[in-house]
Amino acid sequence: MFWKRFIRSKKNVLVYLMITIIPTITISHALALQKIQEIENIYMDMAQSYANLHASQIDRFIGETVSRIDMLATLIEINPDDLSNVEEILKRTREKDVRFSGFYWSNPEGDLLIGTNELLQPINIGDRPYFQEAIQTGQYTISPAHIGRVTGRFIITIATPVLNNGELSGVLLSSLRIDKIEESVIKHSKDEEVWVIDDTGQMIIGTGSNLALDGAYSFTVEIDKVPWRIQAQLETADNNLYAKAFFTNVVILLIFTHILFMLIQYSLLKRQLKIEKKQNEMQKMELVENLAASTAHEIRNPLTGIKGLVQLLSEKYNNENDQLYFNVIQQEVNRINTIVSELLLLGKPTAHKLSTYCAKDIIKEIEPIIHSEANFKSVDLSIEYTYDRLPISCVKDHLKQVLLNLIKNALDAVSENSGQVRISLEKKGKYCVIHVIDSGIGMPEDILNRVFEPFFTTKETGTGLGLVVCKRIVESYGGKIQIDSTVGKGTEVELKLPIDENNN
Repeated sequence: MFWKRFIRSKKNVLVYLMITIIPTITISHALALQKIQEIENIYMDMAQSYANLHASQIDRFIGETVSRIDMLATLIEINPDDLSNVEEILKRTREKDVRFSGFYWSNPEGDLLIGTNELLQPINIGDRPYFQEAIQTGQYTISPAHIGRVTGRFIITIATPVLNNGELSGVLLSSLRIDKIEESVIKHSKDEEVWVIDDTGQMIIGTGSNLALDGAYSFTVEIDKVPWRIQAQLETADNNLYAKAFFTNVVILLIFTHILFMLIQYSLLKRQLKIEKKQNEMQKMELVENLAASTAHEIRNPLTGIKGLVQLLSEKYNNENDQLYFNVIQQEVNRINTIVSELLLLGKPTAHKLSTYCAKDIIKEIEPIIHSEANFKSVDLSIEYTYDRLPISCVKDHLKQVLLNLIKNALDAVSENSGQVRISLEKKGKYCVIHVIDSGIGMPEDILNRVFEPFFTTKETGTGLGLVVCKRIVESYGGKIQIDSTVGKGTEVELKLPIDENNN
């Protein structure tokens, strides 16, 4: 008993783990990872959107600046040799646009001739790569970010060559303040941090303190008009996203898995009860069979003696009251004898030698008996035969008893309302199927579920062994018996017996 309980307990724990804990943890982990992935995708999309926005803003800023410088270069191109006029144009432009740190005019050799900021000493920028590139290409170029020699500010310089009749007159140098670009970036920033990095890896602008922070989501975009790249970075509002998602899913799934576990436990318990009930029925049947086999003959022998003595006494005592008592005793003895006969059949129904008979012939042999009984009870009886041969392997007398028992039950069920009983035979596949259908009172489900229990009966004079014997005999032939009943409509008994293929 201890080991059974121990094994059952271990089995329950294993079932609990397999149905609740393991699936809950596994699914919660998968759902949490999926949630993290969804959040990461959202943050990455936001970071990309912010990076594209700032890249577009900087491109627009540079583009507008270059357009302004082109207009300024066009004005200077009219008379590049008039330095005082050039200086006046540069100063007015500087005053109107704070984005510029200063404007300078240099000769083709790189000497700064004039500027909006005071030149305290001669300055030559002819060695700067961006200056040489502007002269060689005839197009404007943008320098890397650097500290200006004149103002000391962090700037970028745009070098625009000015031509006069195809000849290089000089180079217009426009120093663009990076802090103004940074102001524009900050103005359009929301929750993100932004860094602008040039092609040398130098950080030009940075609105945050931690570049590439762990757990942050960043996206980098190349800027078209300058050799820079911009990186937008977002930090998650909560660093415990996985834990929260995991435990939320655990709580929800535990509810569902526990409901599932209880349903499965209920199903297993129901199944176990069915198995135990079946085992109890088998044990009960085995007990009845053993009891029948061991005591039936012992009961019948003294019963025969009692019956004979009662007969003798009834002949000796002719008093009317005595005869009444003797008749009652005789009826009860006959009833005991009937029960003993059924017990003998219940004990060993397969002990007889089986022979092959046609099911139609067996029905025809008992037809006069059942018609007589039906007429006596005023019941409309009909028998429907089939043209198919129905050879079955059985003991004829036993099968007759089965059929008579079933038909008698049907007649008893309809005798009160003079209903109908219909018997039909047909061939279905490898089976001979016999139907006994009545239009009687029917049976409720609780009674229908117990009709094959030994000693269960609803009749006052019944033994409760008739249907048990019928089922035992039919199953010994490899057949099946099934009863369907509806209260107020009637009952249908289906008897399926395997056809003897060797005699078909």
